[in-house]
Amino acid sequence: MASIPYKCTLSPEMQKRAEKELGENHLMRKLAFNTLYKYMEEKPRIKFCRDENFLIRFLRAKKFEVDRAFKALKKYYELHLKVPEFFNDYNPRGIKHVLDDGYPYVLTDTDMEGRKVVAMRAGHWDPSKYPMLDICKALFMVIDQLVEDEETQITGVVLIFDLGGVSMYQASQLTPSSARKVTSIFQNCIPVRISGIHFVNEPVLFDGAFTIMKPFMNDKMRQRVKMHGSNYSALHKYVSPKILPREWGGTMGDYDNTPWKEEFLKIDLAWTPSLEGTIIKKKKFMKFKKHRKSSSLGSANDFKKGGLSEQVESSEDSFESAEEDPAQ
Repeated sequence: MASIPYKCTLSPEMQKRAEKELGENHLMRKLAFNTLYKYMEEKPRIKFCRDENFLIRFLRAKKFEVDRAFKALKKYYELHLKVPEFFNDYNPRGIKHVLDDGYPYVLTDTDMEGRKVVAMRAGHWDPSKYPMLDICKALFMVIDQLVEDEETQITGVVLIFDLGGVSMYQASQLTPSSARKVTSIFQNCIPVRISGIHFVNEPVLFDGAFTIMKPFMNDKMRQRVKMHGSNYSALHKYVSPKILPREWGGTMGDYDNTPWKEEFLKIDLAWTPSLEGTIIKKKKFMKFKKHRKSSSLGSANDFKKGGLSEQVESSEDSFESAEEDPAQ
């Protein structure tokens, strides 16, 4: 498959920032893409997308360390085999019930470093209506859409979780198995620089929940987690109150994801494979339905029809190796 050349849309200022923070320049990009193509040839079972505008997000997420970028790229594809339910009805309408509950919510303005801020208030989630995986899917989809933007690929994103009102029933949904899966997805699969994770209004019982998650987080990720409780002044040291809602001591009015949600629901997202129409092959090819928007992967149902949901590679390629990628 022929590659699609990268086309830079960055401002001169952002290009300088990319070179300073990521070591990115024209020569580095050329060498990195060529190395990625070499690695792809060594994994013929995966039909990789060769659109460099897609691939560069993995390189930027891993600061142009190509080995780490390629591992993330593989895991991004293999997520289909490990969590096929993630890709059932993969479009904003498929997560409308989560959006209607108020999360996620991309704040209107960026932080002082130009980073997008994604917020969530989880206290009113009813586990009897839909599983935690739906919330993870919504957050994954939102972040995956955000990194379509080149500037976000460089600046990264900041996450804020408001846990006020979280009950024991809700917390009990976070089992070691689900904690490992959730942490691995966001740490190893999605090509984004998570620059900070902030918790506010966390209840006492959250200590137990975080204890479950902590072993699956690499050192870098653990260092980016900050607990603020109801001390919003501590949060303001990282995120200006000028862009925060009133609930967190900000000046941007009440927390309300409605205007953002309505715009997000208009996006014509579709999850498609490489241009050849297949993504992973082992004993059989798996064909995918055609979608209007070209991207990188296919639907979960097609994996099930292909009979390969249990046919995964050896453990060295498992996307759940959370400690495998220690630095971002």
